[in-house]
Amino acid sequence: MNTKRIAIGMIFLVLLIGIILYPVSSGLLLILGLMVFGALSLLWKEKEIKLMALGAIVILAVSNIGVNGLKFGIDFSGGTRLPVILEQDVPQETMNEIVQTIKKRASTFGLTEVKVRAIGTNQINVEVPSNDEEFISKVEDILSHQGVFLGIVDGKVALNGKDILPGTITKLSRAALRTADWGVSFSVTKEGADNFAETVEGKADYPLYMFLDRPVNAVVFISEENIREAGILDVDEAILVIRDVLKLGGDDIEVYAIEEMNLSAISPRNNETVAIVSVELEPEIKEAIKERGFELRETELGEFVPILITDQRTGQVMLEKWEAVGLLSSPILSAQVTDGIPNYGYIISGSVSNAIQGETEIVALEHAKRIESILKGGVLPVQISLGSRTSIPAPLGEEFLKMSLVGIVLALIAISLLVSLRYKRVKILLPIVLICFCELIILLAIIGSFTIDLAGMAGIIAAIGVGVDAQIVITDELLKEGEKEEKLNYAFQIITTNVVVAIVAMVPLLFSGMVEIIGFAIATMLGSLLGILISRPAYAAIVEDIV
Repeated sequence: MNTKRIAIGMIFLVLLIGIILYPVSSGLLLILGLMVFGALSLLWKEKEIKLMALGAIVILAVSNIGVNGLKFGIDFSGGTRLPVILEQDVPQETMNEIVQTIKKRASTFGLTEVKVRAIGTNQINVEVPSNDEEFISKVEDILSHQGVFLGIVDGKVALNGKDILPGTITKLSRAALRTADWGVSFSVTKEGADNFAETVEGKADYPLYMFLDRPVNAVVFISEENIREAGILDVDEAILVIRDVLKLGGDDIEVYAIEEMNLSAISPRNNETVAIVSVELEPEIKEAIKERGFELRETELGEFVPILITDQRTGQVMLEKWEAVGLLSSPILSAQVTDGIPNYGYIISGSVSNAIQGETEIVALEHAKRIESILKGGVLPVQISLGSRTSIPAPLGEEFLKMSLVGIVLALIAISLLVSLRYKRVKILLPIVLICFCELIILLAIIGSFTIDLAGMAGIIAAIGVGVDAQIVITDELLKEGEKEEKLNYAFQIITTNVVVAIVAMVPLLFSGMVEIIGFAIATMLGSLLGILISRPAYAAIVEDIV
């Protein structure tokens, strides 16, 4: 009796904590509750514990739906279409590669449902289930990068993104960093490590300029006011420092101070040379730059202003970060890594600027996730740009959602009729329908905390069907002659085998990289775990007395 009271107390304690913490991460807390309640249900044999475990997780699920609602994908609620324009036509094989790279970036960033479709030979449409301006801006930032990482020392490439091992890329916790706000670690191939060791040998105290998508064939037009915003008064010295940082044999990025430039003497290298300017630059100057034959690329002021610092040891001005040209950070090389010995592990780190007080950690985490997503997604084989976004209506919308729910209800009715005909006992009918309904509520709450798309809905329906099959197995075994305990053990051996087979079958789909079917795999696996941990034991506790 004491163990039963302890178990009941634990159930209600976790229930209370879950309800209080729901706004933080409802989906993860539901899964945690499922595991805790399932463990209690399996550890103790009392029927009351099994039924209370089911009741507790159902209450958690209902409270989650009531407080946070359900998140639906594009098929149910519409979203936003973001066109990705390729700079040139590509063959089908290359197009497929680009589509898969974008899907990987989206899934790594945490987009639970995204549709990526190739349009012709030079455009890809990316559709996300949201119309929120801030969220869409983050997605656009992820998509707009080609993903080329370069680590440059003294005008030479020391690290190249192609040498990064994708499986080693991971964001670092705040505790693992010293002075930086965010960081992403990775390892490189032997060729990459050897090249780095050779390039930086004897260059202790040199900055390692880490670029992501450093512009190719580009120039920058910047005003003295933008430079002074960084707190550096000597503009001429700052310009010289910036020009030195942007040197790279054969592809230097020229920098011109707008107040001193003679535009008539500045010519583009070719008709594809990009001029990077601030969105706040005077319209007449922008037009004059375009007339000279430059392709204009306007950058938000927050990204356009370079972050310049003064080195406390030498008193020299240094360029630490400049998002307009893809400069992420500029760590100083220590003597330990410049001795010519290859090193295989590296960290990209940086600081967060212009964050609202109290939100630095959140912004830092998002920045690390963005870098991690781009690096894991890989390098796109061609330059890209984003077209104008458009809102898209749900192709099936609320009507299809209603039809899905009606379909589930009709399925439950059909199951009820078949069970009634099979067993000819009305008392057995109610527990089966009740357990199916509880499973539906729990799975909708868990999947709906992330995103319910068509694949996820299909997985939920499939999981309920598998649940009915397991309940029939339990009922059939209990109706046979023999000891009740032995019959239940045999029934659960069958059910456990089915669950293991189902989960193993879904694992390849889960890690296939095909975002369209991940929802189905997750829903099926969660349904299997829900059944074996909670709903099947609860059903057995109810039906064993009835039969």
